[in-house]
Amino acid sequence: MSHDVWPAFLRPPMPAGRPDPGIYAVSGPRELAPRLLRGLIPSLAAGLEVFWVDAGNSFDAYGFGYACRAAGLDPRPLLGRIRLSRPFNLFQLETIVSRKLPDLWRGEPVVLADPFALLHGEEAPARDAERLWPVMLEAMRRSPVAWMVLAVARPPAEGRRDLRVPLERCARVTARLPCGEEG
Repeated sequence: MSHDVWPAFLRPPMPAGRPDPGIYAVSGPRELAPRLLRGLIPSLAAGLEVFWVDAGNSFDAYGFGYACRAAGLDPRPLLGRIRLSRPFNLFQLETIVSRKLPDLWRGEPVVLADPFALLHGEEAPARDAERLWPVMLEAMRRSPVAWMVLAVARPPAEGRRDLRVPLERCARVTARLPCGEEG
């Protein structure tokens, strides 16, 4: 069954149908992850499965449920097509991306939602964030996975490097949504 994986607000920079392996980076407002999740409803209804790594604790199941019901769909089977993983620190994030996901992956696109919540946060050791992010990017780059990395526009803590720069350098496609954009 052919259908577009990414919703319309991301489609212009994306290939049609199932995207090729690689990193697709989108930066935008805090609403980016819930917006993508709601935008995936038609693809999920058509049978798409997604692996969602929720680094920013932004997976909005309630909003998703409301949006499904508004579209006349039962949210339960659609939520069942999303495999959710929620790391609580940057070390768990690195383990999921670099070591666990390759064994768990079943061919579906992977959404890495707001990794900079863990990488840019004051509680994360800057040295560890700068050491582990390139390891994760290399693991993503080498994998046969289509990665949608949602980079919420959040500045790094004072005195830290902006780790979004290496993401944009290695991404197949980058897109920026203005923080005030609705849709």
